[in-house]
Amino acid sequence: MKAKKKTPKKSDFDSKSLTRSARRKLIQAIDELISNFGGKPLTARARLIDSRQSKDLEKSYKRLRNTAIILNHWHSNSEYLKGDGACSALTRTGKHSLQSLAVDALSNAEEAARAVDDLIEFRLVRRSSEKYIPNKRSAVVGQRSPLILSHATTAIARMIETITHNVSGNRPARYERQVSEVRISEKELPQFLRFTEEQGQYLIDSIDDWLSTRELPKTSSEKFVTVGVGAYAWAEQEKNPKKRKRASSTRPRQ
Repeated sequence: MKAKKKTPKKSDFDSKSLTRSARRKLIQAIDELISNFGGKPLTARARLIDSRQSKDLEKSYKRLRNTAIILNHWHSNSEYLKGDGACSALTRTGKHSLQSLAVDALSNAEEAARAVDDLIEFRLVRRSSEKYIPNKRSAVVGQRSPLILSHATTAIARMIETITHNVSGNRPARYERQVSEVRISEKELPQFLRFTEEQGQYLIDSIDDWLSTRELPKTSSEKFVTVGVGAYAWAEQEKNPKKRKRASSTRPRQ
């Protein structure tokens, strides 16, 4: 008797279409920036991404954002915390579970069910006996997926749009800073990354707490803007270290 072949899980996204949309969004953001130095604003025809493609990216990005909202709710809502402030372990379904947590955080049963799947699929939670606990407070996904492509596209486009806003002379200016380039020993890179993750988390958490007290309800008729802060660390490896060693070894002695 032949074993039945497993049918691969169908993705919610067309990868090729999403890749094209991501490329167009990034090209458009770069062109918007460059147009400020060329003196010619982009025409409607030059705007490569249409509303449908933009919605596809937003839909994918929202899924990752939903997992982040749930994790934050888990870490900050007393109903889902133990006496020492640590997150309670939760079953997948039931009265006090990942599903109830997701519904509390998102107020949408359909989105909550999808987000629970994503939390498990992308290993944002780990299993302990028959229950789950979060790996981190933030939604950090260490694998390729449509969600990460949308996140990367959105993050890069927003950074470029912030710089574009500032170089265009628009006011008020938006915050955008970088630490000056500093050379450190390669062996200290892990320590730098740990330090920036800790400090960055303090920054993100404090801003997130500030914003959470001001978030408008979905039913509000007030005019609104969508705001946020992004933070990242960068590191460039030394180029051609072998050449540098050879050059130093041939230097004449004094």
